[in-house]
Order: sequence, then structure tokens, then C-alpha cells
Amino acid sequence: MTTLELQLENQLLTILNQEIIASGDTNTDQCAFSFSDEWEGYVKTAVFYQDKANTQYVVLESDDTCMIPATAMAREGNLHIGVFGISGSKVLTSTVETIYINEGAISGEGISTEPSDDVFLAIVAQYQGIAELMHTYDEKATELLNQTANLNKETQQAIAEQNEILQSLNAFDVTELGYRMSAMEMTLSGYGNIIKEEHEKLDNKLQIIEDSAFLIENVEVTFNEDNEYILNDGRITDKCIVNAYFDAISVESALNHAIYVESFDGYIRFSTTTKFDDTLICTIEVRRY
Repeated sequence: MTTLELQLENQLLTILNQEIIASGDTNTDQCAFSFSDEWEGYVKTAVFYQDKANTQYVVLESDDTCMIPATAMAREGNLHIGVFGISGSKVLTSTVETIYINEGAISGEGISTEPSDDVFLAIVAQYQGIAELMHTYDEKATELLNQTANLNKETQQAIAEQNEILQSLNAFDVTELGYRMSAMEMTLSGYGNIIKEEHEKLDNKLQIIEDSAFLIENVEVTFNEDNEYILNDGRITDKCIVNAYFDAISVESALNHAIYVESFDGYIRFSTTTKFDDTLICTIEVRRY
């Protein structure tokens, strides 16, 4: 087994050894990365390609190693290697290094060049967390609505029963009838208070759901000449936590750029430390605390 040793100092990627690798290899060549402190807490993904149209992604193991995909070295020529990390809304990328793949004894051209989607597992996991949270909110809201509906049904039934009693009261004198009607008004008033209280509880629960978290979807981020993009939204305050999840094309476009997302009163600011002209597409998760 051949092991390429690669070192990350901040964003500079360096290959420490030049091993001989031949095209057609499968599950025999690996990369072992070492990272500086800037990468602590990031989910790291290696990027391999001879042709950018067939870029391969592999999420690193816990020991920061990964196998080189056979599809990335199917033929003789230069193999380009990079890595990027994701931590919440932050993306950290490396420079790209190149090694030469020698011609092997067998051809690797028959290997499928469909790209692996393992790189998206970390992003999908965060989306799943959001989806599960919203599903829990939906279930609670549905439960409260059902309880209110059942209470309304019971109230209507009680009113119907009371009406039947009223119709049978013509056998009593006026004084007794007045007494009974007063008692019924008190009972119906009690039901009305219960319904009002349950509606208030439901409204409070729904307001908590709305106030705690929400998503802003399909945001198009285009940086200005100051390397900034401002998204105005009156729901945002400087006490919000915001996370931006970029789609696959945007992640690839931003490989060599660090992008930061911050919340302020009334807007969200995206910024980058380097000049960047492409438009990125993302979904923003907003949580209030």
C-alpha cells in the first residue's frame, strides 16, 4: 500500500513524499493528512481530480486518512489534490497540490466516473437535525390543534344538551326557570373560558415555534467590491445564531476561499478574505436565543 503524506499549515497544502502511483490502482493508495490548529473542529473532505468534470470527494476518517478513489487516477497524468473543512457556517479550504500518475499495467478507463456523494454527509446531517426539530414542532402543534378541536366538539354537545333541557322547562314556574337559566349561563361561561385558555396556550406554543428558529431558502450570495454581501431581514437581530449551508456547486466554487456569516440588527453579512466573483446559492438557518 502506498501512502502519500500531506501537511496543512493554515491553508497551504504540501506533499511531504513523492511516491510512485500507477493508473488502475484500486483501494491500495491512501493519503494521510496532518493539520495545523486552524483546522480544529472542522469536518474535513479531500478533493481529487484529473479532470474537474469528474471531481471526487472523500470525507476523512477520524485519523485524517482516506483512500484515493480509483476514478480519480484511472489514467496516466497529473492528479490534483486539495482539502476543505466545514464547521457550522464556516468553510476553510486549502491550496491544491499535484502528483503524477504513471501508466499502469492495466487500464482504469472502465471504472465508473460517477462522483462520490460522501462529502455531503456532514451537510445532510445538519439539515436532518433542522428537519427533525421542525417535525417535532409540527407534531406538537398538531396535537394542540386536535385537543382544541375535541374541546370544541364537547362544548357544542354540552350546549345542545342544555338547549334540550330549556325546552323541557315549561313545566316550571318563572322563578325556577330564571334560576335554571342563570345556572346554565354560568356553565356556558365556564366553557367559554376553557376554550379561550386553550386557544391562548396554542397561540403561545405556535409563537414559541416561530420565534425559536426559521429557514431562509435559495439565497443568492454575490460579493461586492468590499468582498461583502448584505441580506436585509427585519427578523434578524445581533442575538441570532445563523448558519449558511451552500449547495454542491457553490461548495466547489468556493474551495479556495474562506467565507464568514454574521448576524446584526436587521441583516446578515457574508464576507470573504479574498476576491470572489461567483454567485453562491445557500439556505440560511436562523436560531434565536
